[in-house]
Amino acid sequence: MKCTVRTRNQKNVFDIPPIASLRSDFEIKKEKSTSSVRILETWPDGSLRLAMVDGKVLSIVVRKKSNGFPEAVEINGTRYGVDVNKVDSSHYGGAEKQAKAAGGKINAVLPGQISSLRVKPGQAVKRGQLLGILEAMKMENEILAPCEGKVKLVKVEQGQTVMRGDLILEIA
Repeated sequence: MKCTVRTRNQKNVFDIPPIASLRSDFEIKKEKSTSSVRILETWPDGSLRLAMVDGKVLSIVVRKKSNGFPEAVEINGTRYGVDVNKVDSSHYGGAEKQAKAAGGKINAVLPGQISSLRVKPGQAVKRGQLLGILEAMKMENEILAPCEGKVKLVKVEQGQTVMRGDLILEIA
């Protein structure tokens, strides 16, 4: 996703990974440099609260519009306007690789609430089939089957809150 942040004196354009693939550690590529980022703490809705950027801890508050998209970000008390030029799909990025590496286990890649579950243990699923919805930061993230198989285990219930890394379900 390409973002533009404007301050009084300058304009910064930078790329961040799609929301579905955010990990606790990632890099932000700016026009001429790269910064390492570590998410330290999130708000209950899953939005950032504390982050470490190039070794410096920052307090973050995201001010959202009524449609859920950010309009401003406060970093250590200084407010910055945000202009999101493009919103990528919020499908679970990399779920296929993650499930293969974890033996068919599908884990939450960001904190949120399970708003819908569409499968039960023993049910056959096809690759790409919608298994459920994880709502995070007022966005619905589709949980798709990374492979064909049978649902071995469903570890969550509809309405349950999950944290990044929590097991959602397993396909055998």
